Amino acid sequence: MGVTHARGLTGRRSIPVFAVRRGGPCRQAELPRQWNHLTRRVRSVRIRRPDSSSGAVLRGTTMTERAVRLQARRHRRGQASIAIPPLRMYGMEAIRTLGCLAVAGTFLGVRTMVQADQLLIWHSADSCRVAVDPTKREPRPVSRLLYGKFTEHLGRNIYNGMWAQVLRNPGFESWRYFAESKDALAGRYRHVQPGVPAQLPSTDPDKLAAWWMPYGRGEVDYSLDGNARNAEFCQRLAVTKLETPEVGLQQPLFLPTHRTADYEVSFWARRQEGGGALHLSVASVAGQSLGAATVELPGTEWQKLEARLTLDLTGVNPGDPLLFRLGLEAPATVWLDQVFLFPADHVDGFDPDVIRLLRESRLPLLRWPGGNFVSGYRWKDGIGPLDDRPIRHNRAWNMPEYNHVGTDEFMAFCRAVGCEPMICLNAGDGTPEEGAQWLEYCNGGTDMEYGALRAKNGHPAPYGVRYWEIGNELYGIWQIGHCTAEEYAQRYRAFYAAMHAVDPSILFIANGDNPAWNEQVLAGAGPLVRSLSLHTLTGGGARDETDAERVFRAFMGFPVWYAGYLDRLAKQMAGAGLEPKIALTELQVFTNRPNLPNNASLTEALWTAQILNACARTNGVVELVTHSALVNHGGGLRKEREFVYPNPVHWCHYLYATQDCDRLAPVTLACPGYDSPGAPSIDAAKNVPYLDCLALTDAEGKKLTVFLVNRHPTTGFDVRLHVAGRPETEEAHVQTLTGDSYMAANDREHPNRVALASSAVVVEHGDATVRCPAHSLVRVSLPEK
Repeated sequence: MGVTHARGLTGRRSIPVFAVRRGGPCRQAELPRQWNHLTRRVRSVRIRRPDSSSGAVLRGTTMTERAVRLQARRHRRGQASIAIPPLRMYGMEAIRTLGCLAVAGTFLGVRTMVQADQLLIWHSADSCRVAVDPTKREPRPVSRLLYGKFTEHLGRNIYNGMWAQVLRNPGFESWRYFAESKDALAGRYRHVQPGVPAQLPSTDPDKLAAWWMPYGRGEVDYSLDGNARNAEFCQRLAVTKLETPEVGLQQPLFLPTHRTADYEVSFWARRQEGGGALHLSVASVAGQSLGAATVELPGTEWQKLEARLTLDLTGVNPGDPLLFRLGLEAPATVWLDQVFLFPADHVDGFDPDVIRLLRESRLPLLRWPGGNFVSGYRWKDGIGPLDDRPIRHNRAWNMPEYNHVGTDEFMAFCRAVGCEPMICLNAGDGTPEEGAQWLEYCNGGTDMEYGALRAKNGHPAPYGVRYWEIGNELYGIWQIGHCTAEEYAQRYRAFYAAMHAVDPSILFIANGDNPAWNEQVLAGAGPLVRSLSLHTLTGGGARDETDAERVFRAFMGFPVWYAGYLDRLAKQMAGAGLEPKIALTELQVFTNRPNLPNNASLTEALWTAQILNACARTNGVVELVTHSALVNHGGGLRKEREFVYPNPVHWCHYLYATQDCDRLAPVTLACPGYDSPGAPSIDAAKNVPYLDCLALTDAEGKKLTVFLVNRHPTTGFDVRLHVAGRPETEEAHVQTLTGDSYMAANDREHPNRVALASSAVVVEHGDATVRCPAHSLVRVSLPEK
């Protein structure tokens, strides 16, 4: 193994220390000169045999492998101890390069691992023990921004997800926004709206807007009219004769009847000369009216009309498909546009259940609007009156973009949830000028052009958005406007210059990827790079695997490899003369196969917990994490038939974000381990402990939270926990997240199949035994002493 140079991580001068490698004398490595600083934080590293209470420590001197063998033999005879100089955030990479623990562990007959960052020290043992010392806590707080989320205009993440408006295609636009062909429209509808009635009325998509269907009989002419109130088309309904009490338009849908019976309807309409009224109703699929309102039609000019529906839900079960209807009870010709149907309990247009669950989980940060979507997004389409916003083609995901959720709506959502907003902007086919204008709209004063426009739109106070990510995955050929790393560096510099001139206080995030890409970006953008993004969507290559347990074991071992990868990326930035900062802005299990561990399963929660642990141990190098995603995309919340329930990973974020401890405390861990074989696109890792552990205390060391992840697919462990400096007797609160298997998942019928279970354990003089079931995440909370 070669020489380790650790100085770049701090930018300070460094001094040589020992290194050991097999088959020859040690090579010198370098660590920061601030030795006393590190000594105060890390102390020494000890390796214990399972049956020994003493420790082996390698001292920081130049030693040959033979000398290590001798010291190890003496240790076994009780004649010597071997000391390693204190290593902190460089521990993982330094220990790997130096090899000392590997050598010492070999001759002591144990498997060992030191996880750098905060020195999670593990050695193999048959029983499970965890020792935590809050008195040696880190002074730097762990940022709560590690527990963030990401939402994108993709599928039902925004519309029919977090946004509460229920109707599809409320602007009566052509089928071309919704399907590849007219024949594909019906199948597409059932795909995105499962549970609709099996038999739907036949529809001519050239005459009736997508998702809308006729009802009633008579002499009726349906047509899409280009004389629209907004966008391209409106719906024309001309009735000359009725054979049923009503004829008109209907849309199958689901309503949150489990939560409310009251609904708000608004729409734009105009008619030919003469009188008339429009009948609004919600009916069962059998045609029974559950609630209705009649609105007098306006004149020949477009006018916005509103109504309120209160439903009689007798005999209606939550999740039953229903029909929303707009009908005429007498001959007339009417044009309709921009029909909105909101549950009356919406919060600024958003689903109150989504807001409640995120608020209860204390979500700290939300990234928006993309994702791939943002590389073709025009932010100005999403501001101003809702009814005036144009529909666009979402080129990234081949779906319509209504622009109902734009900048001001996103800020309102963050305000309702209580989280900080983060914006990823269009550096694909967007321009630096557009980026600067968007920044001015968000952060500028009313004396600035776009700050004044924000005030005109009803929001005089600046939003103060701090984090701005310059583009999304522009290294990928799937991305609109993708480019080389050299070209991206030029774009980044242009965006930086334009936006820094508007608000020099913002925190820029550049597109990062693998070391080869990052090298070129760092070379081209130099000191302007404050932070590099990283997207970790793992397991896509394993989709054809059939052995679910193998894939699970691979996912559980991946975070051990990942900790070293984060260290590698950080050292690359340090080598470029920069303070290392990484923003992990997309993260999820990416198999997307129901027969494998996936983002809806318990596996996602356990995997994410370990990634969060690894990020926390970087001691600020990873500055934020925005996990993918919020609703109906990735892992987070699901919304089916208007019923919102959590994926298991939601409870992982809840456990981390709802505790107040934020100082890392060193952990010594003993438990069995294994070698992870990896799987396609999931990196292998050796010496993986079956337990992962993160300990956090408060600034005074009075409270403590311990997170334990059991990686074993079938075996639970009783963990002997020791916490230094605790009072004689106290009670710890334990919350456990697990299920029948690592494949366990929630669904609409079983929303709590995977949920938190609470218990308590007695702690005597800092000692307790905590049960960690197979495939589980456990949080142990000790009160203030």
